Amino acid sequence: MHAFNQPPGSGQSPRAAGVVLRDVQDADLTELLGLWHELMDLHVELDPRFALSDNADQRFFHYIDTARSRDDYRVRVAIWRGRPVGFAVSCVLPNSPVYRARWIGYINDLCVTSSMRKRGVGELLVEDAVRWLKKAGAESVEVYVARHNQVAQSFWRRMGGQDYLDRMTLDLSRFDRGRR
Repeated sequence: MHAFNQPPGSGQSPRAAGVVLRDVQDADLTELLGLWHELMDLHVELDPRFALSDNADQRFFHYIDTARSRDDYRVRVAIWRGRPVGFAVSCVLPNSPVYRARWIGYINDLCVTSSMRKRGVGELLVEDAVRWLKKAGAESVEVYVARHNQVAQSFWRRMGGQDYLDRMTLDLSRFDRGRR
């Protein structure tokens, strides 16, 4: 997990010229699903633990619909030449009461189609998300980044991401040995 407390540079990147950010609309959902599948296919190649369930598409649509209906979530889409080329899902959630920071912003999902990467679209989506998260009361912003996704690791570090926590998974079969 990475955290950063400072928003990235301000203003639109000249490389992202022509890209418009707006709230996601019903007409965008099928293309958002395609973008999400592109991202998930990449993650499955990196680590099979990202394998999708049989009903992943329905769950993705439900997740987006739920996020769109809540005040503490925001779903934004990047449009270029009339088509979605990226999206971001952000939310503000309460932190554990034992910590000084009361509200944590999360960028849950950030996806840019491969043909539009390295053109400033991701930066625009992050800047937009961070502005909204701060306005919504977030005192810091966190993201999960797949350990083996070096492109994403580099991107988030360029955006100001700093190591904060490591999330680990345990192989449960290791605990089955000798217990029969």
